[in-house]
Amino acid sequence: MLKMKILYILLFFILLFSCKQEADNGIKIDLTQKKTKIRYSEFVDSVSYLTLYSNDSCIVSQIRQLYVDSSYIILSDRNGNGICVFQNNKLLCNIAHYGRGPQEFITITGFCLDKSNKHICIYDNESRKLVKYTYNGAFVGKYPLPDLMRSFTNVKGKFICIQPAYLRKMRSGIWTTDSEGKFGKVLVPENSDNVYEALYPHYFNYNDEGISYYDRYDNRLFFITPDSAYLKYRFNLIPAMPRALKRNEDKGVQDYFMLATCYDFEKYILLFYGSTKEFYQVLYNKADSTYRVTEDLVNDLLPDDKNEVSEHYIDPYTLAVEMSAEENDYNLHLQILHIKK
Repeated sequence: MLKMKILYILLFFILLFSCKQEADNGIKIDLTQKKTKIRYSEFVDSVSYLTLYSNDSCIVSQIRQLYVDSSYIILSDRNGNGICVFQNNKLLCNIAHYGRGPQEFITITGFCLDKSNKHICIYDNESRKLVKYTYNGAFVGKYPLPDLMRSFTNVKGKFICIQPAYLRKMRSGIWTTDSEGKFGKVLVPENSDNVYEALYPHYFNYNDEGISYYDRYDNRLFFITPDSAYLKYRFNLIPAMPRALKRNEDKGVQDYFMLATCYDFEKYILLFYGSTKEFYQVLYNKADSTYRVTEDLVNDLLPDDKNEVSEHYIDPYTLAVEMSAEENDYNLHLQILHIKK
């Protein structure tokens, strides 16, 4: 009888250890598995359309970043035409004050909205400055921002700053600053082993409460607020880029995969993984913890006479698709995908 009890106890701890190992290893995403076509209609509930009217001028060639705040849609142009502010779908102003003057910026490394104060915040990496304007385009101020960042955003009046790769003698990881760029606190510590700079520009999904941030080094998905960061998911990616390569900034991804971008919706996560040779998409269902892999992700909801130009995450329930326009049509045409809840 005693031997049986000991055996049961041993089996319990073996099972507990194996479960912990599975949890520690994370959710398995095997990109080598059988591929099936994935259609947008599988995870989209409904579709709507809107047009942003640009006053008959070719002011936006392709959207780079896009934010929505009530009746405002504010975006940056991929080809350097500044920030465009639309109110009620009509162009209100264009902020393109390039230069070295007191109210100007050299380049737009990235921008975000301080919705608490109705400010447009531009990060200028060349001058290491934070430049602010109102939604009407009026200059607010310019503030020193000495830390190098790959991306940033503003949540509830505080900036969340992102520099994933380790930089010697400079701040790395994820941290906060106040409204004038003064350092606040560390949210995700730096990782001195991670010196590999990702090839892809997308770092997070924004909503009014915080950001979903994918750590490309450890394939972890965090939810981050100005006060804290907590781990939502860990992915066991196959074939992932080995850590040894991530410790060497001169190495490429070669035959291994790294995240390009992801959309963290309420019910699904849509992940895009790329190597130098291939590009795959993964649709992960949070409800039943299943996933599918494809190299043929199809927006079957797109009108027949339109092509997709770019995609932009709006919130956990909405994805905006920039569509092609006819010649001499300078307006922006967006397909709004309402994701299943």
